[in-house]
Amino acid sequence: MRRIAPILACLLLLTLPACASEPEPTGPTGVTVFLDNEVTAEQKTAVEQRLRSMPSVREVTLETRDEAYERSKEMMKDRPDLLAAMRPEHMPESFRASVTDPTIAEAVELAMAGVDGVDEVTLGSTEMDPPPSRIGVVVELETAIASDRRTAVEDAVHALPQADSVAFEDGDAAYERLRQRCEGNGELVAQLDPELARPSLRFQLHVEGKAPGLADLLKLDGVDGLRVVPVSAL
Repeated sequence: MRRIAPILACLLLLTLPACASEPEPTGPTGVTVFLDNEVTAEQKTAVEQRLRSMPSVREVTLETRDEAYERSKEMMKDRPDLLAAMRPEHMPESFRASVTDPTIAEAVELAMAGVDGVDEVTLGSTEMDPPPSRIGVVVELETAIASDRRTAVEDAVHALPQADSVAFEDGDAAYERLRQRCEGNGELVAQLDPELARPSLRFQLHVEGKAPGLADLLKLDGVDGLRVVPVSAL
């Protein structure tokens, strides 16, 4: 499983400055569609067309391996331990876009995950001015995670000093929630595959310059990824 994308999202969160403004600003959600290493030209074109056809998706751009590496170097300039293991050839090509309606961002993610030529789809926060004082975090769990591992992950989340409103959601509940949020977007609903909906722990994180312990969640057994989203996307 690729861990580069969740780590980048986590590092982006850790660099957000504190902000005490209320109410919370609502901004777009970033979506990144990582391509298979063996993706064909036809598949790449089809992925781009599908992404552009999604409701509320804007600003679709292709990021090459070299561009991804240069961006990662800038983001990880203070983390040489992570950067040392990365090379341009290790970075996947991807389509990057924003979803202007954060409430359906996860539905877009789920729909794109089943497209041929796609390796992985991730969500992340986009820059907002002023920056939010709270961020939504989704810790994706393995589909068949054992109960003791799930408990360990839940305990680690509850131990984060800035985390609150922690809730578990299984795959069936996730699919039903996304289906309801897409009501009125029949074409998007039709593209949702319930088999791809995964269990997760979802919570709000108060951003106060740093978020100690958040990146450590990726190291826990049973954790399959981490997404940083606007609170309105939870």
